[in-house]
Amino acid sequence: MGSKLTYIISLFSLLVFVACAGGGNHSIEMHDTERSMWSEAEDFVYENSDTLYRRNISITVRYDGGYVASEVPLKVLTISPDSMVLEEDFTLRIPQLADMRPEEHTFVYRSNVVLKRSGEYHFRLTPMMPVQGIVSVGVIVDER
Repeated sequence: MGSKLTYIISLFSLLVFVACAGGGNHSIEMHDTERSMWSEAEDFVYENSDTLYRRNISITVRYDGGYVASEVPLKVLTISPDSMVLEEDFTLRIPQLADMRPEEHTFVYRSNVVLKRSGEYHFRLTPMMPVQGIVSVGVIVDER
């Protein structure tokens, strides 16, 4: 009986540890597009309060059967809390749908980065051409 009780307590402790450890903090912000057409810049804000953790920054898209492109070239503009600006090209290579059900894909934009300033980081995603079938876009900042 004692070993069974020890086993149950150990299992419970492990479950509590996993539940409390979670997977780190993350921030997800999604914006819907108008009429399933992504043609305008989308702005996202991430409030950073921890300047020590490493993070992944990803771009996520939801798309439907109206999507027919093979890739989506973007301009990604990042403004840090101290007004430093970085703009660069980034291409999303989105697979075609096998059926008409909506799909979502996430693309790592930056991995293992440290946001060295506290405050608001602004991200602007601008498609270089209108893209039919994109129903929403977003930015995920995930603590590693």
